[in-house]
Amino acid sequence: MGAPLFDSYLIVDWSARSRPGPANPKKDSIWWTLARRDGDQVADRPPAYARTRADAIARITELLAEERRAGRRVLGGFDFPFGYPAGVAAQLTGQPDALALWRWLAAEIEDNEKNENNRYAVAEKINRAWDGIGPMWGRPGGWQHPDVPVSARARRGGEHPPERRLAEERANGAKTVWQLAYAGSVGSQVLLGLPALERLRTDRRLAGHVAVWPFETGLAAPEAPIVLAEVYPSLLRSAVKAGRRPGEIPDAAQTRINAVAFAALDAAGELAPLFAGAPELTA
Repeated sequence: MGAPLFDSYLIVDWSARSRPGPANPKKDSIWWTLARRDGDQVADRPPAYARTRADAIARITELLAEERRAGRRVLGGFDFPFGYPAGVAAQLTGQPDALALWRWLAAEIEDNEKNENNRYAVAEKINRAWDGIGPMWGRPGGWQHPDVPVSARARRGGEHPPERRLAEERANGAKTVWQLAYAGSVGSQVLLGLPALERLRTDRRLAGHVAVWPFETGLAAPEAPIVLAEVYPSLLRSAVKAGRRPGEIPDAAQTRINAVAFAALDAAGELAPLFAGAPELTA
């Protein structure tokens, strides 16, 4: 069994709310937990809550900077897709590079300190990059963004990109990145999450210390001091249900239990192989 890859494990539950979350912590807002390994023991901080994305990313950036200053290696797991199906980055940016798409979105998305944002205007711009109507869909019927259809069935014509990534094909219950609204949707989290991560990874306190798996690391155990990776906390839904404390908000429990689970995997030498991906993946 090899040495653990990380000292700390940060799991973040993101949100695409268009208004600040309640002052009294509630579900469906932004939550995160940092678990820290100390030998064979794992200590987890109480889950943290933020009402807005601006507040969350500022506090998470400072938390990662503190961990870095202390010489601790950190895995930062965020619960939204880090990319789109094959061909999308090249279509929108001219470069077949996922991080070029992060930069493009960071330049296009406006998301202020009150969570007010222009994600549907950007979704319309993305849809207009392809013929026909689509690929993004899902909006409240009264919202005036006609280039984003209300339902998937309303998409028409053209050669749209693939509906799902390999990750969505393999993860039971995972939604397509193109769905922006309605139950279980993740598309809006992607549009608002990737620009936030672009700001985080280029922050002067972290620049040069962060690598994004797998885009900058390849399918291998990463060596950077801070590694950002996409996670899917619902894979541990049974463990979260069983381990949730009395009165604990589900989102908080999900980040806490996932953070401890990643720490335990790493301590057992079972985390490093997961970065290699499924053995049957093609080049």
